[in-house]
Amino acid sequence: MITKEITLCGKQVTLAYCFATEIAFRDLSGEDMTDFISEAVSALQSKRMPDIKKTIFAILAAITAHYNYSEEEPPVNSAVIMNECTPEEFGTAIGTLITLRAQFYHIPAGEPQEKEEQGTEQKNA
Repeated sequence: MITKEITLCGKQVTLAYCFATEIAFRDLSGEDMTDFISEAVSALQSKRMPDIKKTIFAILAAITAHYNYSEEEPPVNSAVIMNECTPEEFGTAIGTLITLRAQFYHIPAGEPQEKEEQGTEQKNA
């Protein structure tokens, strides 16, 4: 489990990435975390906000993974995130989640995108 503490809705919250995060995200969204991360990175690179609902599910999954494991009550829930989270905190949370996932899977920064771009170039040639 990889963790990082951030401020979310004005409260200190610990986000975690591990298999429990991926399971919680699938339970909440019905989708695979890998697909969401790919969509989120693409949106952020295009200077767009990723899908809000899926992003909230991903953040909740990361919160749930940590607080279930530590047997503590999370300081925020979905209602608090939807109503009190600032855009800056929201951006920090999704950025942290993407970073934690990369650390969990030991993904070098930038490498997956470069390989994908090379594959696209070859197909178009």
